[in-house]
Amino acid sequence: MNKTRREFIAKVVGTIGAAGIIVAAPNPALACLVGTWKVRCPKGHDDIVEEITCNHTCEKCGAKALSDGVGDVVCPGGHANHVSTGNRKERGKWLQSLKCSKCGKECCIKPYNP
Repeated sequence: MNKTRREFIAKVVGTIGAAGIIVAAPNPALACLVGTWKVRCPKGHDDIVEEITCNHTCEKCGAKALSDGVGDVVCPGGHANHVSTGNRKERGKWLQSLKCSKCGKECCIKPYNP
């Protein structure tokens, strides 16, 4: 079955549009935390972590607040944002900024400056 040039172009434009939507969709955060962040343990305690953090144990109760980069970061408004991060060997995935999914505020308190 022969297709017209118009049908071919419409199909190509449709495919490119769909690919653009996939590329523009936000990804979950995938990295160690770089900078100063507030993290929340499963029991609801908040701690401040600094520099490069992939793992953190709650200073109040000993629960894992961040384990292999998985845990909750807290925005200035107090909202918890779950992140699933990489490890220290995956530098290209380190998280330096994250906008809160509820209020849009920046979750990183202070950027890392060695």
